[in-house]
Amino acid sequence: MFWSSIYRSSDYTSAELRWSTASVHALNLVCVLVDMLFGAMMLSPHWSHSLTLAVIGMLYLALAYINEAVNGWFTYDFLNYRKHKSIIAPTIIGMFVGFLLLYYVLYGIQLLLERVLPPRFTAWTPLHGDDEYEEVNQMA
Repeated sequence: MFWSSIYRSSDYTSAELRWSTASVHALNLVCVLVDMLFGAMMLSPHWSHSLTLAVIGMLYLALAYINEAVNGWFTYDFLNYRKHKSIIAPTIIGMFVGFLLLYYVLYGIQLLLERVLPPRFTAWTPLHGDDEYEEVNQMA
């Protein structure tokens, strides 16, 4: 959202400002992708997992309105309902849907990596004959 709606290169005149902005907004995605490639991050296709993350994203969005009520200014200008009355509802709905879509895109990347890379490289896999794993797997 940041790079498409908020970022204006004229606002970031120094290298330090550009770096701090990139490190806050872009490196989160890099960390997630590195964790997917080299770690054992396992996303679930169950709808409750993606919905939980989308609700957490909406709670973060609510902080912008709490900040405005307490301090009198918006963290993100595009959320200012006084300036952008006609696009606030579609923007918030779009962000919610975007959170859900992003979760399943990352899940799809995870499935693709599991097909392309060897199992030991992408995630923990149980050894054959692991009774505890098989018992838990049968209960699910």
